[in-house]
This record gives sequence, C-alpha cells and structure tokens, in this order.
Amino acid sequence: MGEHSFFEHLFKHSKAVTPYLHGQIKPLPENSIEQAIIHIEQSSSDSIQRLFDNLKQSHPEAGSAYWLTRTWTLLCWQPIYVAFIAIYSCRGLPPLSSIAQHVQPNFISGYQFPSESYYEGTEQELIDRAGKELNLLFDYFRQEMNQWTRIRPGFTRHLFADGVLGCLVKLNQNIPDLSDEYLLNQAQQWLKACELPEKLIRSLSYCESTKTLTLVRTSCCLVYKCQGRQLCRDCPRHPENKR
Repeated sequence: MGEHSFFEHLFKHSKAVTPYLHGQIKPLPENSIEQAIIHIEQSSSDSIQRLFDNLKQSHPEAGSAYWLTRTWTLLCWQPIYVAFIAIYSCRGLPPLSSIAQHVQPNFISGYQFPSESYYEGTEQELIDRAGKELNLLFDYFRQEMNQWTRIRPGFTRHLFADGVLGCLVKLNQNIPDLSDEYLLNQAQQWLKACELPEKLIRSLSYCESTKTLTLVRTSCCLVYKCQGRQLCRDCPRHPENKR
C-alpha cells in the first residue's frame, strides 16, 4: 500500500469508528503550545493541566480521582484506537509516538502526523512496534503530568490494559467471525508488546454460543461520581460483574 493510500484509509476508517477520531497529515505549527496541541517534542504539561482543571470545573462533584482518571483516559484513547485501526484495517502502523493531539475544553479529539511515513510488517511485528511506541508516548504523558500531580505507573498500566483489551472487544464486534483462539492470542500479544501483566487476559471471556468477547475492566473510570451518570456495563463495580 502506498503512503498516500495508507493514510487515506487510516483517516477514513478512523472517522467511521467515531467522528471524533479525525486525522490529517500536517506539520506542527510554530505556536502549537498556544493552540493546545499535545506532542512529544514539546512541553505539554500546561495543556494537560488545563484539561484537568476544565474537568474539575465541569464536574466538581466527581472528585480528584475522577478528574485524574478522565484526563489520562482522554490522553490515551486516540493513540490506542489509531494503533488498532492501522494494524487490522490498514495493515500498517504510523509512528504513534509522533502523534499530535488536539485538546478541546473537556475532551481530546483530532490528531495529526507530521509526515506520511509509516511501518509495514507482519501483524506480530506491527503489534510489537505499537507496544514500544505507545509506551514511549505514555511515559511522556506521565512525565508531563508529574510536574503538577502524582500519577502512579501502576494506575496508568491498568487503564492502558483496559484500553487495549476494550479495542479487542470492538474488533470482535466489527469482525464477528474471528475465533476465540485468535482473539485471545491477540490479547496475549498486545499485553506482552505493551509490557503489561499478561494475567490481565483473565479479564476477557468468550461466549461460544454468541461468538462474542466480553471484558470486565480492572479499573473504574469513576464516571458514576458525575451527577446523573451510572456505572459502565464493563465496570468491575457493576453488580453483574461481581464475583
């Protein structure tokens, strides 16, 4: 697949998953910090803190644990989604650590890459590359946030794993004829590539009769602390998921 064709497909599939995931090829502007663009080659601490503060103002009742969890989840959702879409729909991978993300007042939506370079390889090679790129990027996020708050690696690893395994569930929903053996093998490969505890694969289960993969997360997003919100269906706190 040619460079132009690869990114055309990536951006098309991204928007089909959700219109909030809109991508483009565009170099970083000189005043990208002022434009609230998060990128690994610049300081993003202030932009991330403003996002945290906006969440705090919008949901004062939810508490600091929710604001921190939501901030981290917003930082990471696009890179993880792009990794899955690129590998399984486009058979390639952009350099994820170079992704630039656009910060909205209470959300992160929209991304760009500075060039049309991308990696090709087998599925396993691309997953291994994605794990290295995501770890590099997420280490940067944590370093930026550590300038104004404490964010523990163990806390972020569980959210990272839930994000990855949640995307595998969505992959199964989009391609329902994938076997349980294939899906669980992919889960194992992703956890290993991302240097995440492989025991977390136990949070997945496969129903043979419905051919569906389900996830009970190991972390809670705490959205139920926001006024009018409920526990998510895949939340470990949900009564149906209690063991």
